[in-house]
Amino acid sequence: MELKKLDEGLFWPDYENSIVNFSNSILELFDEKPLHRPFRFPKRVLENVRKVIVMVIDGLSFEIFSDTIHDDDVQVFPCSAVFPTTTAAALPSLYSALTPLEHGFLGYILYLREVGSLVNMIEMSPPGLPRDSVLRFHDFKFTTIFQRLQSKVKSFFLIPRYLLGTGFSRIMSQGSEQIGFSSFGDMIERTLEVLEKHDRTLVFIYWPTLDSIAHKNGVGREYIRELRWIYRILKSELLRRLKQDTLFFLVSDHGQISTPQDNEIWWNFSSEVMRFLDRPPAGEQRMMFLYTKKKRALIEYLKEKYGDFAVFLDTKDVVQLFGTGRKHPEFFSRVGDAVLITRETFSFNYRYTGKEESLSGRHGSLSYQELVVPLVVYRRW
Repeated sequence: MELKKLDEGLFWPDYENSIVNFSNSILELFDEKPLHRPFRFPKRVLENVRKVIVMVIDGLSFEIFSDTIHDDDVQVFPCSAVFPTTTAAALPSLYSALTPLEHGFLGYILYLREVGSLVNMIEMSPPGLPRDSVLRFHDFKFTTIFQRLQSKVKSFFLIPRYLLGTGFSRIMSQGSEQIGFSSFGDMIERTLEVLEKHDRTLVFIYWPTLDSIAHKNGVGREYIRELRWIYRILKSELLRRLKQDTLFFLVSDHGQISTPQDNEIWWNFSSEVMRFLDRPPAGEQRMMFLYTKKKRALIEYLKEKYGDFAVFLDTKDVVQLFGTGRKHPEFFSRVGDAVLITRETFSFNYRYTGKEESLSGRHGSLSYQELVVPLVVYRRW
């Protein structure tokens, strides 16, 4: 996959061959007008399909998958994630068929002007406050592909039981039936039951464990062993039992990269950089949104002090990083005035609550490993 270079080791997302285009293929397959150009699949793969399974494995890069899994029964395409390369921006793109620029879920931590606070967009709460607390007084306008397809297909949204009913999952699953599962085997059984009971069917499955392993231990032996296990069980227990009218996809929201503690930069409310900022930074640990009225001075300061660790860009110059389409009305208030994007294995971390910890694996930046994910296709003939 050829990507346009943003900086040394960093690349622009490809919004012509991305997870957004993939979701638009789902819309087109079920006779709904796409919102963006669909992904270019071989025509034969999409013919006479009545049931579709999409398994989203969090935190899996194309490189790792291709180096680890070798299976002549599937087709594997390199596919661009979105920016930032994070679950909080990518899952909304997969579930809406829109770019982050359009849907407004632009990172893990965001400043929401309408709330007047930084908000953890997965927990749906300001850092340190109870989960879903923002949803008590604020509604997010978000339309899913499940809602767009309601008159054409029955949709199901399978997630681990501990995530069932949380605010983020409720928003992302609108128009579908949520089903919780307690294990990998339970997930497979729930999927097969759904396929057996319904005709035209769309099943989205979310599996977070691989991402969790990478955050804790990096992209190492445990991570590779887990990937092999997942794929082996998936192939033997699910794929071999699918019928000819069923199309299976495996895709990821972003990749992962190992991040040593020696390459961590930590900030807090008393750090020198706060002289230039109006509020704490948002975003991720591999990229940050910076809010300032001293943009030029801030960028000059960051380049001088941290130029070897990251690139620092005026947000107005890199809107295309977030995709194409109509800008969300709160786009600029959420992404701020400048964007920090880390190089190599560096990370920038802010202590919002004082409970933040080092991670052995991270994502959010635009390295090839974080940006390019596998799009795996299986069809039984």
